[in-house]
Order: sequence, then C-alpha cells, then structure tokens
Amino acid sequence: MLTLFSRLRWVSVIAVVFTIVGGTLMFVVGASSTVRALSAYFGGGKHEAFSDEAALEATVEMVSSLDQFLLALVLLIFAYGVYRLFIVEDVDDASVPSWFQINSVTDLKVKLLETVAILVAVLFLKSALSVGADDIIPWSALVLPFTVGIFAASIWLIRRAH
Repeated sequence: MLTLFSRLRWVSVIAVVFTIVGGTLMFVVGASSTVRALSAYFGGGKHEAFSDEAALEATVEMVSSLDQFLLALVLLIFAYGVYRLFIVEDVDDASVPSWFQINSVTDLKVKLLETVAILVAVLFLKSALSVGADDIIPWSALVLPFTVGIFAASIWLIRRAH
C-alpha cells in the first residue's frame, strides 16, 4: 500500500506543470498591462498624453501589472513547493534562497495566504485610485481592507502556532 502512495505522488506533476503554465500566462498578462500603461500615459488611451488623467490611468494599469506579476511569481513558488514536497525526496536547501524554501504544507499555505492578502490590498488600491476626486467612496469599500486585516491575523496565528 505504501508503494502505491509512493507512486501516486507523481500525479502532483500535473499541478506543477499547469501552475508553471499559469505563472507564465500571468507574466504575459502583466507585460500586457505594462504596455497598456505606457500607451495610456503617452496618449494612446482616453486622455491627452502626459496629462494628470493619463498619469492616473497609467498608474492604475501599473498597479494591475504589479498584481499580475506578483501572482505569477507566487504561482512559480507554489509549483516549486509542490515539486519539493511531493515529487523529489532530497533537495539541497543550501542552493535555494531562504524566501524560496518550502519545508511543509503549512509553509506553502502561509505563502498563499500572504499572496491573497497582498492581492486584496492591491485590489483595494486599484479601486481607490479609480475613484474620482469628487466621488464619495461607499462604506462597502471598507470590506477589502477589513479582509486584508483578517488575512494578516490568520497568517500571524498560523506562524505563531507553527
């Protein structure tokens, strides 16, 4: 029975391969957002080139781009974590940077929680930047920062228990 489970661990290669594909896709999407930001600022968008409105549009696109690049990097870290935990048995940790080391499923979960918290924070920043100067921000917009606080508390509790 143990040899069956030992062989079944290779099924996790599917998760590794498709997470790498997803990470690569997010790098392309992030690059596309960066190109849109450049285009918006240099007059290819709805606003006159170099104007404050064009700068704001470019800023929103760049925040989206950073969000997409962050997700791409985390997907690659997740792929490595699954590879490290389920596929290979021995990895030389000396050759891996400390921020890239994953030694347990809990380490993997914490990295994912941290990423989700940052993604929600960036989503809030993007929505805050999209609000006009004369617009009133609805109280429901506070849900996003509250969510980030819940994620941060969860991460703190997991790390404390671990």
